[in-house]
Amino acid sequence: MSTLEILLAKDGIRETMARYCHALDACDFAGVAGLFAEDGTWTANYGTVTGRTEITAFLATVVPTKGNGPQRKHYICNSVITVDGETATAHSDYLIIRESGDGLIPVMGGTYRDSFRQIAGGWYFSRKTLVHDIVGDMGLLNKR
Repeated sequence: MSTLEILLAKDGIRETMARYCHALDACDFAGVAGLFAEDGTWTANYGTVTGRTEITAFLATVVPTKGNGPQRKHYICNSVITVDGETATAHSDYLIIRESGDGLIPVMGGTYRDSFRQIAGGWYFSRKTLVHDIVGDMGLLNKR
């Protein structure tokens, strides 16, 4: 791959990662799942699901929608992306803040370990692994 092709791939991957945060924060679980390859896997210490239908359904059982629990915002930084043709990996730090009765509170910091596949010119998660390094009260439906 040329330097330009690598840079364009990295930009597309960063956009996929940002769309993940925006969709998850909007509780658009189908939108989150649509960023995964058909056989993509989402995993955390409280569950692993494969495929867009399972990802959508699982997130709906974990993340409270507006009015059903505190809302949150996801932030990604320090991403290191390695592109290898039509596949790539990324390791990124993330921070999640959420609403509380006392204002906004940071509730989790961790690492996203992502694998991507280029499909029809776009970059999709083939695997997303959440590593929770620092954990507070997320206010999730599963009490995490």
